[in-house]
Amino acid sequence: MYRLLTRLGRLRGRATALASNGDGSINVLFALAVLPTIGLVGLGIDYGMAISGKTRLDNAADAAALAGVVTAKEYIAANAKQSDVTATGLKAGEYQAVKAFNVNASKVPFTTVSLSQLEIVRTGQTLDATVTYTATIQNTFGRIFGVSATTITNTVTASVDLAGYLDFYLMVDVSGSMGLPTKDSDAEALAKQSKESQGNCQFACHFPGRVGWNKAAGVIQLRSDAVNNAVCSLLNRASTPIVPNQYRIGIYPFINQLATLAPLSDTTTSLATLKTAAQCDKKWPLAFTNLLDTGTTQLFTGKNPTTGTGSGGTHFETALPQMKSTIKTYGNGSASTNSKPFVFLITDGMQNSQSYSAWKDTKTFSGSPSQFAGYPNADWNGSQPAQIDPSKCTELKNAGATISVLYIPYNIVKNYTNDSYIVWENSRVNQFSPTLAEPLRKCASSGLFFTANTQADITASLGAMFDQALKVARITQ
Repeated sequence: MYRLLTRLGRLRGRATALASNGDGSINVLFALAVLPTIGLVGLGIDYGMAISGKTRLDNAADAAALAGVVTAKEYIAANAKQSDVTATGLKAGEYQAVKAFNVNASKVPFTTVSLSQLEIVRTGQTLDATVTYTATIQNTFGRIFGVSATTITNTVTASVDLAGYLDFYLMVDVSGSMGLPTKDSDAEALAKQSKESQGNCQFACHFPGRVGWNKAAGVIQLRSDAVNNAVCSLLNRASTPIVPNQYRIGIYPFINQLATLAPLSDTTTSLATLKTAAQCDKKWPLAFTNLLDTGTTQLFTGKNPTTGTGSGGTHFETALPQMKSTIKTYGNGSASTNSKPFVFLITDGMQNSQSYSAWKDTKTFSGSPSQFAGYPNADWNGSQPAQIDPSKCTELKNAGATISVLYIPYNIVKNYTNDSYIVWENSRVNQFSPTLAEPLRKCASSGLFFTANTQADITASLGAMFDQALKVARITQ
């Protein structure tokens, strides 16, 4: 008892001393105030780290959901005749989704995360993925207040249309420059073969009936034939849709104007017609080479020289708006009556606004009208190379089309002659060649710009463009 009274006396004495010491009380109050302030700042830092972690985990869940439905769709499309294709495809999608999530989620520091739900289901022609995760993010400052971790959770869903009704409009450049050979060695060979009458011309000089063209046809591969082979390969790839009438393809060559080689047709019932139009069963020269600039218009209608492909130039500013009006349906691909349009623009990107003007009435024609009965001769106003205007592509995209561009580089044309006109033409186009890619890149929809030069690369790129169109998927939540 004595000891207790002694201790109380001591505490009372210390309290009295503290009360009489102003400096001591201020220090205590400051200490008491600093602790919660530091705690609040620390909790704010922990909260910020938790929010950052959640954002990264949400992105991981998004990537997982998309990877899942796309993988499942690709598997089902590639194995359509397999009896258990849906079940196997869904498992393949779920496996890929888990891999995608784990790879991305593992990069979030101080976090323990688990997938509480990962499921892909098929309803009709739609695949839906659901990804739910739960994560525990360790706190640094929160432990001071007994909050050692922050728990977060979220659910993400993604969908893809399995059928994906798609319309492919193949917009193929058949202007004279597409008559260049695919290899430099072939260009030199063609120049030497055509030197006697055409001064080492390399542009297939420019159409059937000319010495260079006749010697190249079936012997030297021109870019037009390389593109033609790639289109025939694409037709084969599109011949096995998941459901009938899923894909429709049309072939639209252009020079000064857009013309129709094969109208939009479903590949289920009209594949043979499309292949016949593209002359897929023949050897070089194929359809696109036969359509190279002839000096007058081809694929015309009603004996009218103002229709057809035109001649003497490459008028994107005319052909792209014509494609806009040619597209039948601007849909989202959810049904055969609501198909989604894809424009495959295959070109070297060199615009040329040259044209013909009639002698008598000064009317302008897209090709020389003199080969048509009753039409006068016309003057050609000469080569005027330029870049494509991407704004015309923007108008088409704004209407609802997706544009995929296959750029076949307009390589520097070498001179194998001293002929003044040929040297002048080569020099003029060479000035523009290095500048053509960027306007075409702006023309293409996001992520859909491809470059190729050789036969193998052109075929592979066109196939990749088709594959990209099939991978259209969307986050729904």
